[in-house]
Amino acid sequence: MSDKDKLELSRKIGLFGLSDLRKLSPIGDLGYANGWGNGWMFGGMENAIVKAFWQQQKIYGWEVKGYSTGYRQTDHHTYCKELGLSWSVDSGD
Repeated sequence: MSDKDKLELSRKIGLFGLSDLRKLSPIGDLGYANGWGNGWMFGGMENAIVKAFWQQQKIYGWEVKGYSTGYRQTDHHTYCKELGLSWSVDSGD
C-alpha cells in the first residue's frame, strides 16, 4: 500500500471509525504483517483493521479466501472480496 493510499485510509478511519469496515471499502492490500510495527502509520492501523475484520467477519459472514505460496508454502495470503481487503504473513523460519 502506498503512503498516499495509507493516508486516504487513515482519513476514512477518522471519519467512519472501525465499527463497520464496509464504510471503508475498498480497503486494499495491507501488505505483510511481518513488517507491521506499533505506530499508527507504521502498522498500528493495519493491526487495528485486521482485528476489527475478524470480529466483524463473524457478524457479517464475509467470505474469507486464503492461499499459500513461496518456499514450503510459508507465505499465507488472506483476501475478503466484500471489503476489497487483503494481507499476507510469512510464517517461514
